[in-house]
Amino acid sequence: MEGGAGEAEAPVAVGERTGGKPDRVIHYTQDYDDALVWERASPEHRKRDKVALFAAFFAGLGLLQMLSGVMTDLAILHSAPMAAVLMALPFLLVVFLQRRDLRGRAQRRADRRTGARLEIWGDRLVEHRDDRKEPLAFGALSLREVRETEGHVFLSTGKDVMIIPTRAFLNPAAKSAFAAEWQAKID
Repeated sequence: MEGGAGEAEAPVAVGERTGGKPDRVIHYTQDYDDALVWERASPEHRKRDKVALFAAFFAGLGLLQMLSGVMTDLAILHSAPMAAVLMALPFLLVVFLQRRDLRGRAQRRADRRTGARLEIWGDRLVEHRDDRKEPLAFGALSLREVRETEGHVFLSTGKDVMIIPTRAFLNPAAKSAFAAEWQAKID
């Protein structure tokens, strides 16, 4: 049965309804360093990391308390420097694991320099990357955050992000205008 009322509409490619040409296209490259900047700034992981550091402090206190009760004959455990070392161990372990996790997330996001093309279709963005089979597409309604830094513009849905480096723009004013345009669309 063709064209029946019960059939779902076939997905329409971006541009199929608008004549096939985006309003603007921005070409740039993206690499590990760009992804690392986002991973450091990502609000999702900053909250988790703060909680982990707080928990590590209490784990250090617990470790110190446990060892001081078990090893009473070791006088060195009762010195201030040794207490500081024992309290710092869980904290340092958490910091090490967080940095390793940060580098791993950045590497999964962009493990090598790759070409990217950002198509702007009215209130929709479509990013095509050489290392990704499917394009990443955001509508203005799905954006949750537009963050402009000295080196990047980040467009985030809360689930995924487009990282556009400053080198993609003709000048800093063009980058600021782009960020302001998309911020206005989500406000």
